[in-house]
Amino acid sequence: MVMEDILVPMEREDAVVLIGVDPVGNVEFVRVYAVSEELAKKTLERFFNARGLFPADYLLVSSGTEDVGDREAITTRTESSLSSALSRLGLKLLSNGVLHLGDAKTVYQITMVSESLYNRIVGENEGALSGAVKDEEPSPEEMLSLGVSVLVENLAGVDISQYIPPEAILLREPPVEKVAELLDAGSVVIVETKNADKYYFLDFPAVIRIPPLSVEEFAAELSSRLGMEVDSSLFSDYPPERLNLKNVDALAELVGAIVAKFGVEKGKALQIALRFNRGGW
Repeated sequence: MVMEDILVPMEREDAVVLIGVDPVGNVEFVRVYAVSEELAKKTLERFFNARGLFPADYLLVSSGTEDVGDREAITTRTESSLSSALSRLGLKLLSNGVLHLGDAKTVYQITMVSESLYNRIVGENEGALSGAVKDEEPSPEEMLSLGVSVLVENLAGVDISQYIPPEAILLREPPVEKVAELLDAGSVVIVETKNADKYYFLDFPAVIRIPPLSVEEFAAELSSRLGMEVDSSLFSDYPPERLNLKNVDALAELVGAIVAKFGVEKGKALQIALRFNRGGW
């Protein structure tokens, strides 16, 4: 692995680095997931070197083997509980790509925090440090798996089907009348929509809103798909409704088609794709 590659978001099969950064870009939280302990330690060392960080400025708060569970990959979107906990600390969760787990049953994780972050939150919520900043409040994914009807306003385009229990019926933008009939019949219904107001008057036990991706998250996801670094400033005035994972895939597909058809380099193809993707030349 080239040293600089560890900072470039991309598809990975060995290790991934998740970081929590403050508003000015300081790295306050670092977590490495890898297929082995040795690889996790090497990846952490490479990351510190590439970012010009000093390990002595960080404290080890958690390490060890962790069950993969039903995850097929590790990304910022699968780590929603971690993202929420870091957000409450004023930090944004970023990563250097997507770790595809394949047939792996376990991964090795190392979690470190800066001394300043540790000193700020120790005594307030020590559990946040050891848990990967474990959260007592259930994540949206956990709510979907409870076996009760849920209304989901999914503005990020996250694939929620993997969290739906077998007995539940997943409907995307269904007619209101159909949903009402199923609820009256006692069925467990998961309604996925971009406009929760349409169904809000129905008696759903739980309502979940998954917001659009931030421009940083959108750029990171697109970087992973394209295998190149994409500057988040390209999306600073992008319509919020376009900042979702489905559009990430659509943009990546469009870039690939432009490269294949016109033989331009990927960066130029991205510029062209962005003009058309947002609705005009």
